[in-house]
Amino acid sequence: MKIFLFIGILLSFTSSALAQSAIENIKSFEDSLVTSLEQIRTAETLKEKFVLNIRFENTLRKALRYDEAFTYKFDDLSKVMSTKTSPDNAFRIFNWNIEVPGIQEHYFFCLVMKYDSRKGEYVIIELFDKSKYATRVEYTLYNEKKWFGALYYEIIPVKKGLNTTYTLLGWDGNNRMSNKKIIETMAFQGRDKIKFGLPIFKQDEDTKRRVVFQYSKKATISVKYKLIKRKEYIIFDHLSPMSGQLVGIPDYLVPDLSFDAFVLESGKWKYLKDFDARTGKSRNDKIFTQPKETSFPNN
Repeated sequence: MKIFLFIGILLSFTSSALAQSAIENIKSFEDSLVTSLEQIRTAETLKEKFVLNIRFENTLRKALRYDEAFTYKFDDLSKVMSTKTSPDNAFRIFNWNIEVPGIQEHYFFCLVMKYDSRKGEYVIIELFDKSKYATRVEYTLYNEKKWFGALYYEIIPVKKGLNTTYTLLGWDGNNRMSNKKIIETMAFQGRDKIKFGLPIFKQDEDTKRRVVFQYSKKATISVKYKLIKRKEYIIFDHLSPMSGQLVGIPDYLVPDLSFDAFVLESGKWKYLKDFDARTGKSRNDKIFTQPKETSFPNN
């Protein structure tokens, strides 16, 4: 009995020592990653940026070989890229971008870390940004090999029955004239497949697979997830043209101090026009009353 107790203590000590060693290694990789990303962003040519990016991704993959990377905070790295974990701990994203010098367009990169319960190990799924070739963006289904790239800042699990899909809020620097905010959906298929663009955004008779807001580079808009009175909302600035002569040109859209929203109902996001965050009501509701002032803060 004492022998088994000793073996148990020894194994526990060994496991703890290995975990501590892994954390120290991850920290070392993190320091290198922060430096590498700073070098990428200060490089003068796109070719230089991509060469440095290969080194950056190789180092990141080395860090993600450790299981402890899933729960490691990456405090310093999180300041310069996205390292978000889903609220249900199903996966974690490592998401960054490269800005093209001069024209301010962006290339996006993402590694998704996910636990494979059948094999008892973490797998890494790489996403390949094909947004430069995208058409009919709000109505197209994508996958991990053909991804509409963005830099994600929020992950929202949407559970319906036994299935969970995820709504992602993201940003795209787009070009010199405009930025984009993106509401994306994703779901896992098997061990290492991802589907992007589930048709769950309902607006009148229209159903979209994702929502894209394009707006002037001179403006800042807010797209936020909020829980209000036990209901889930995505609340966003309503965009209007700077002047009547610029109608229909996304590069000149700016917030007009009103808000719209999506509310989650039966696994789908339903559009609400002229939303008031204080009451959780919109003009779509019969009992809506006009608030005296907008209470939802802008970003």
